[in-house]
Amino acid sequence: MRIFVLTRSYPSADDLYQYPFVHRRVLAYRALGHEVAVFRFDPARPGGEHVFEGVTCETGDVAALGRALTRFRPDVAAFHGPSETLWQAFAAIDPALPVCAWLHGSEIPGFLRAKAGWVPDPAERARQFGLLEKRIAFWREVLGAWPANLRLAFVSRDARELMRGDLGGLLQDARTAILYNPIDTALFAAYPKQPCDRFAVLSIRPHDSHSYGNDLAVAAVLALRDKPWFDRMRFTFVGDGPLFEETLAPLRLLANVTIQRGFLRQEEIARLHREHGVFLVPTRLDTQGVSRDEAMASALVPVTNAVYAVPEFVDTACAGLVGPDDAAGLAREIAAMVEDPALFLSRSAAAAARVRAQSGHEVIIPRELAWMAEAVA
Repeated sequence: MRIFVLTRSYPSADDLYQYPFVHRRVLAYRALGHEVAVFRFDPARPGGEHVFEGVTCETGDVAALGRALTRFRPDVAAFHGPSETLWQAFAAIDPALPVCAWLHGSEIPGFLRAKAGWVPDPAERARQFGLLEKRIAFWREVLGAWPANLRLAFVSRDARELMRGDLGGLLQDARTAILYNPIDTALFAAYPKQPCDRFAVLSIRPHDSHSYGNDLAVAAVLALRDKPWFDRMRFTFVGDGPLFEETLAPLRLLANVTIQRGFLRQEEIARLHREHGVFLVPTRLDTQGVSRDEAMASALVPVTNAVYAVPEFVDTACAGLVGPDDAAGLAREIAAMVEDPALFLSRSAAAAARVRAQSGHEVIIPRELAWMAEAVA
């Protein structure tokens, strides 16, 4: 197929953390022989492009989008992160082109509502809730007269149910699919962990919203300080965002904590995975699922919170799973594996196996391509 990937964001050398899961799809589609064009919509830019790991991403406004579609002549559009502005522009250009649209997060009103609730600034919170009302109205308009060329993919069952909570009967299951984000299990290979790896804890997160729960990770580390084996532990925190310094400040004086500001290429993430055994990934929302599953693919044991879609992807056999906002529970799960290396090793093996069965790219990519092929047919 000729697949036109239309996206709100795409990684670049100076901004690595912009929809890397879309980039992995592009590489996988191309590896299987499909022709792929990538376009990042930006109404403020008349045109431009950049190359990331061999993939050319064109960026531009409505006019540039129209030119790109005419030039590429796609069979199908793979649309990641549809928004009001982008959908209206796209639909006006080519109302007949089959569209398979992925909803990853804030496109879903229920997700946006939950995330807005964690915004501390009252003015910004009010703006987010205003955007929420516009988003609900947008989806009611689109799905009320559901275009024949449109299909929707959700990256979890929970996400689809969140959507149904605001859209009710307008959401037609026959026109939707559940397609988990594919995990590149070749890049994130499962090197067998050793008992000593349970002492090495890794966190790789954005720090731009309290919904990520990074403060819970910090509190969990501090709760472990009175353990007799704490000095044997090694914690690595990597990430960036406006909350980075403030959140991690309590850990700065701990000798066994390494803090690295900035984001990493996925090959660098895979290298860090090989050097650690536990992935500390708390959340107050359905966030960082791809990062969690990439770590699991590398045989790390995730320690996280059982909120929203998280229980679709992990259980107590392969993870340390605790309730909402339970920093003490996160600490207890880490301690349990430190004090019982057999538990750590069994969870590590189970984590690697579960991702491969449920979300491995060798499982999900063929499903995505078959779904798009059905839309074309």
